[in-house]
Amino acid sequence: MILVTGAGGKTGLAVITAATQRGLAVRALVRRESRTAAAQQAGAAEVVVGDMTRAAVVREAAEGVTAIYHIAPNMNPQEMHMGQMAIQAAQSSGAHLVYHSVLHPHTEEMPHHWHKLRVEEEIFMAGVNFTILQPAPYMENILAYWAAMQARGVYAVPYPPDTRLSLVALGDVAVVAAEVLANPAAHRGATYELVGTAALSQGEIAAVCGGLLGREVVAEEMPLLEWELQAQANGLPALAIHTLSRMFAYYGRYGLVGNGNVLRWLLGRAPTTLAEALRG
Repeated sequence: MILVTGAGGKTGLAVITAATQRGLAVRALVRRESRTAAAQQAGAAEVVVGDMTRAAVVREAAEGVTAIYHIAPNMNPQEMHMGQMAIQAAQSSGAHLVYHSVLHPHTEEMPHHWHKLRVEEEIFMAGVNFTILQPAPYMENILAYWAAMQARGVYAVPYPPDTRLSLVALGDVAVVAAEVLANPAAHRGATYELVGTAALSQGEIAAVCGGLLGREVVAEEMPLLEWELQAQANGLPALAIHTLSRMFAYYGRYGLVGNGNVLRWLLGRAPTTLAEALRG
């Protein structure tokens, strides 16, 4: 039995699906009862409803498991505390801890990256068996812009069109997670950057989208203030807006560049391309 925390989100559900396809029994930890059905449909044999910030909840969920796949909710101010709860559960259960981190966590200008680095540091000092996965941004995030691209032929992002970002398919990340969970000893002590593409400009991404949509799509920069006002109107919490704004500003200055060699090796095949991921 393995435990997947943060199991109600898209990453957790993808990991559950990939793990059960490898024949692993999965116990899912979700925060809300309403996410129980989704976890079960993904293949979870057991579902625990509870708060990841509570040591007793995580420790109980980890009883009898051989591995823990820990995913903190995105941009959560309690990332460090949740990480500590997962580490303590791994210590008490003897489970191998797999931490879902992020590409380039050592970028202090992006707070949610920096918080994950601090959790990685705690893992190194805890004396547990571990593997750390550092995925690039998901290709599937682009689908949020799909309707606008289809309607107006514009891919509007809050950074310049020449900004270069490396991406990865969520499905590839889940396959690697399942491999690590199935064979933890083979990946003990490893930190893997999971990158599926070269660093693509937003114009190159728009061109791929246009090819799939059968129309011209142009990348345009949306002013960051305009994005912030739009996000506020859509009900995004202030902390998330602040965190994402800092991330977008970082992207605009430096991009986010990774290499796909490690992912290719782990998959035993070429990583999923952007077109393949968006095509579904």
